[in-house]
Amino acid sequence: MSLTGTPFFVLTVVLVVVALAALFGLWNRIPGPGAARLAARFGLAVLSQLTAVVMVLVYLNNSMGPFYDSWSDLFGGSTTVSDTALSGNNGHHGGDGVAPGGKLTFSSYLPGVLKTRTVGASSGIEGSLYVWLPPQYHDPAYANTDFPVVELLPGTPGTPQAWFGTMKVQDEMSKLMAAGTVKPMIMVSAKLNVLGGNTDPGCADIPGVARTATWLSRDVPALIRSNFRAAKAPSQWAIMGYSAGAYCAVNLTVQHPDVFGSAVSLSGYNTPESPLVTNNLGLSRANDPVYQLKHAKKQPPVSFLMGGSLQDQGTVPAAKALLAVLRTPGDSRLVTVREGGHTPTVWREMLPDALTWLSARTSG
Repeated sequence: MSLTGTPFFVLTVVLVVVALAALFGLWNRIPGPGAARLAARFGLAVLSQLTAVVMVLVYLNNSMGPFYDSWSDLFGGSTTVSDTALSGNNGHHGGDGVAPGGKLTFSSYLPGVLKTRTVGASSGIEGSLYVWLPPQYHDPAYANTDFPVVELLPGTPGTPQAWFGTMKVQDEMSKLMAAGTVKPMIMVSAKLNVLGGNTDPGCADIPGVARTATWLSRDVPALIRSNFRAAKAPSQWAIMGYSAGAYCAVNLTVQHPDVFGSAVSLSGYNTPESPLVTNNLGLSRANDPVYQLKHAKKQPPVSFLMGGSLQDQGTVPAAKALLAVLRTPGDSRLVTVREGGHTPTVWREMLPDALTWLSARTSG
């Protein structure tokens, strides 16, 4: 039974009803000595509370994320990583990083949103992709147009479909295109939490663990270009994320300016937090965008939109800190909101500014 499916949620509701019925129906009918009756009543009360908590958590997971897409995502061990990828043989099957015949089969997730599951040829990571194509993509007038692409990253824990569920980026794009403030762009949301459970992959290539950075910066762009009319120039590719995904967006742009020309950070941070990364000084510094920019002989020609909430402690200072190390800020800038914590409400509020800025950067 699927973790995010309606049948499982209905089951949790039924269990709550059964537990409450048992609590009230058996409260005065429990036989035995006083201590035994007290223990049984306590057990029934705890059971009713636990079932209610599970029901609420399942509802929140389904409606605000999902944070966990499957049982393996929740408990870990959700990632398939090839032995060749971990051993250093990239599993590379061609010059473009795509396995032979890298055409994917997509199904519908939401109106206008496609989904698929694939294995990255270079990373060996099995991950899901969700793609939104602007209406112009199917317009004969745009038949020869290669569209700019924005890669979208969730937080940790989190799933890629949250961008089209909770964040509703496709609705915001439609509004802004109708208003003429944003040009058509392909939106692709990729799996970030490749290790499952609460294990943060650190947006890095970690020897013997997983090559998350390779999956996001090499495999995903190659797969999108192989299956859609997607632009090839780095200036027409951008990456945006919130929370841990925001850190990852900036980190990948600093490391791979040959892939991404701009990045948007919504309530992100600057230094790696995953123990898998921080336990290795060299790996930690390699995945610290502020450190890399500060010590670069020549900073990459990329730009950043750094966002945060004044009530979300640390996000605005982190954004200002990264912008401060840019020797040539160019189009980079700060966007803030006055109220709100580390929540999708804040990220949705910053979305119109972010998409407008991205459109101007990627329009070519």
